[in-house]
Amino acid sequence: SQKTRVCYFYDALMGTYYYGPDHPMKPHRLRMTHSLISSYGLYKKMQVYRPHPAHYKEITQFHAEDYTDFLRRVCPDNEKECQLELQKFNLGLYTDCPIFPGLYNFCQLYTGAS
Repeated sequence: SQKTRVCYFYDALMGTYYYGPDHPMKPHRLRMTHSLISSYGLYKKMQVYRPHPAHYKEITQFHAEDYTDFLRRVCPDNEKECQLELQKFNLGLYTDCPIFPGLYNFCQLYTGAS
């Protein structure tokens, strides 16, 4: 019988993003999990892959260009000027998708792993 081998994608940058104090997603937990896997030597029984940052064309295969362009543009500094687009795309304060520094880069890494 063939054994199933566990694999996962990890990039240390994933653990450096911060969704904000009120959001349940805490990317630093990814870094903590990877540290435990490394410390216990579990990585020896897994395949660990580093995701590539997805290119714009890869992202727009699954998401509309106006949405992707907005993710590239929006940041905490200009969030207040983008209220109509935030509402259109269901992003920002009081949603499950807050605007945080490095949002598009985070999306590139996350998407590159999927």
